[in-house]
Amino acid sequence: MTQGFGDPNINKKKKKDSRYLIFYQKESQAKNFMGKGNFAAAKKIYLQLLDDKYQNHEIFFNLGAIELQYNNLLEAINYFERAKIIKLQNHEQTDTLLIQCYGKLRNYSKAREIFQESIGKHPRSEKLIFTYAEIAKEKDNFQELISLYEKALAINPNNFRALSNLGGMYEKLKEFPNAIETYKKAIGIAPDVSHLKVDYLSSKSFACDWSDEDFKKQILTSVGIVGQAISPFELLPLEDDPQKHLIRAKKFFKQRFQKTSKKLRFKLKNKIRIGYFSADFYKHATMFLMRRIFECHDKTKFEIFIYSFSDYQDIFTDKLKKNVKKFINITNISDEEAADLARKDELDIAVDLKGFTKDTRLSIFSLRVAPIQISYLGYPGTIGDNCIDYIIADKVVIPADLKKFYSEKVIYMPNCYQCNDSKRLESKKYFQKSDFGLSDKTFIFACFNANNKISLVEFNIWMSLLKKVKNSILWLYKSNNYSMMNLKKEAEKQGIQSKRIIFAEKVSNEDHLARIKFADLFLDTFNYNAHTTASDALWSGVPIVTKQGKSFSARVCSSLLTALNLEELITKDNVEYENLAYKIATDKSYLMSLRKKLKDEKLSSSLFDSKKFTKNLENIYEELISALIKDF
Repeated sequence: MTQGFGDPNINKKKKKDSRYLIFYQKESQAKNFMGKGNFAAAKKIYLQLLDDKYQNHEIFFNLGAIELQYNNLLEAINYFERAKIIKLQNHEQTDTLLIQCYGKLRNYSKAREIFQESIGKHPRSEKLIFTYAEIAKEKDNFQELISLYEKALAINPNNFRALSNLGGMYEKLKEFPNAIETYKKAIGIAPDVSHLKVDYLSSKSFACDWSDEDFKKQILTSVGIVGQAISPFELLPLEDDPQKHLIRAKKFFKQRFQKTSKKLRFKLKNKIRIGYFSADFYKHATMFLMRRIFECHDKTKFEIFIYSFSDYQDIFTDKLKKNVKKFINITNISDEEAADLARKDELDIAVDLKGFTKDTRLSIFSLRVAPIQISYLGYPGTIGDNCIDYIIADKVVIPADLKKFYSEKVIYMPNCYQCNDSKRLESKKYFQKSDFGLSDKTFIFACFNANNKISLVEFNIWMSLLKKVKNSILWLYKSNNYSMMNLKKEAEKQGIQSKRIIFAEKVSNEDHLARIKFADLFLDTFNYNAHTTASDALWSGVPIVTKQGKSFSARVCSSLLTALNLEELITKDNVEYENLAYKIATDKSYLMSLRKKLKDEKLSSSLFDSKKFTKNLENIYEELISALIKDF
C-alpha cells in the first residue's frame, strides 16, 4: 500500500516522480473541492485514490468528514478510525468528530469513553470539551456539564461561550443567583452578544429580582432589533410592545429557521387532511386545552394527522392516537426528512402549535408541508414570516388596529380563539383551605402565573391591595425558591408581613382545579397574561381582574372574559385595575354577583363548549379549502 502525500515524513523527491504526480494532483483537486463544499466530487476522487492503493491520514479523515456531513455515521466512524491507525498521535480533531458521530447515534457511553481518553492527552482542548458538552446535554447531566464548562473556564476565564453555557446549566437547575452572576460576567466580556443580555434578564425575571431596572430598560430598547437576532418569546413577559415583537420575530425567523420553500399544489380529496405539529402531545398545557378537539373533529369530513417531535408519551398520547387517522413521531429525523414525510401524506392544512416556544421546529413549515399553513395556540404572537399563511385569533386578542403587527393573515374565530376541554376532571380528593396554608377568615387574592410573568409594577399594586384590604393574603404559585424569597423580601420592604404571601407547590392539574376554587379573586399579570391558568380559574368559578395590553400575550385574559360576558373585569390602566380589585375585595355582594354570573355564563358560553368550538374551527378550515378550490 502506497503512503500518500499527506504523510509529513514522505520524501519530497517523490513529488517529482511521475508515478506519484498524478496522485498528488488528484489529492490537491479533492482538497479544492472540499474547500468549495463540493463534497460529492471530493469523495469520488478520494475513493478512486484508495482504489489505486494510495492512502493517507487526510484522505480517511476527509472521507469521514464527508460521511458525517451526509449523516452516514457508521461509514464516518469507520473512516475516522482508519485515519487514527495511520496517524498514531495527535487525534484531537479526529476524536472530536468521532464524539459527534457517537452522539448522533445516541451511543453516549462510547462518546464519553473517547472524550475521557482524548481529554487526558489534550487537557486544554476547548474544542473537545464543547463538543462533548453538546452530547452530554442530551442526557441532561447538568452536574457533569457544569464541571465541563468550569474546566473550559480554567483554560480560558474570558471564554464567554463557556460562561453562557454555564449560566444555562444554573438556569436548568433553577439556581438563578448563580445564573445571574455568570451571565453578568459574560456580558462584561462580550457586551455586544445580545443573547447574554436576554438570558440575564430572563434569569432575573424567574427569580423576581427587580434590581437593575434601568439596565433592563436600556437592554429592551434595542435587543433583538439591532445586532444579533433573539427569540421574541423570552421577551414577551418583559415588555408589551407588538411592534418590537414583530421586528424581532422577522429577524429571528430569518436567521434561525428560513429554508428554501417548495410550492405545493392543492389536490382535491374526499376528506380534508389536517396535520397538527407539536412536541406537546402529552399532559401539557396545550393538550389540557386541545384534547377534546381531536375527539370532536368530524371524521366523516376530516382526516387528522399528528406529527410529534417528542419521545415522551403518556395516557393523553394514547387516547389521542385512538382519535386520529395517523400519529407520526418525527423526533429523530431531520426537518427535511420530516417535511418529505408530511408531503407524502398530502396534507391540505398544516397547523403549527409551537411557534417560538421550546422544542419548536419551524424550519419544517419554512420548507412548506401543505398548501395552507397556520399558527395556533402554542405561541401568542407573530412568527414574522410568510411561510405561515394564517394565525387563528379573535377580535379581542388581535383587533383590527393591531393586525399590522402580524405577518400572517388573521383568521377570526367567532368567539374566543382559545379552545377548552368541556370534560375537565377535578380531583376527587377532599381538600380544605388549611391543606394549603389558607384560612377561612381571610380574603384570598391569587395569581398562579409563572413567577417570571410578575413584574414590580403588578407587585406594587398587589402590596397596595394587601395594605388596604386588612384581612387579606396573596396566594401565589411557587416557581422556585429564589422568587419566593425575593417576593417575601420585597413585601417586607413595602411594609407587608411576608407571612401574608402563601406559596402553592406544583400539583397535578386535577388537584389544582380542586384547590384554585378556594381563591376569592385572581389577579392577572400584565405583559404576559394568565392563559391556561386563567381558564383553570374561570372553570373553577374564580373571577379574574385583568389589564388589557396591546400584544397578543397581554390580551388573552380579556378574550376569555369577553367570551364569558364579563367585560366589566377588563381594565385599561393600573389605577382602574387596583380600584376594581379593591371594590371586589371589599364588596361581598358584588363578588357574589360576579361568581353567580360566571357560573351561569360557564354553562351557556361557547368558551367551555368543545363541540361548538371544534365546529367553528372546522368551518374555518372548510372556508380556506373552498377558497383554494376556487383558485384551483
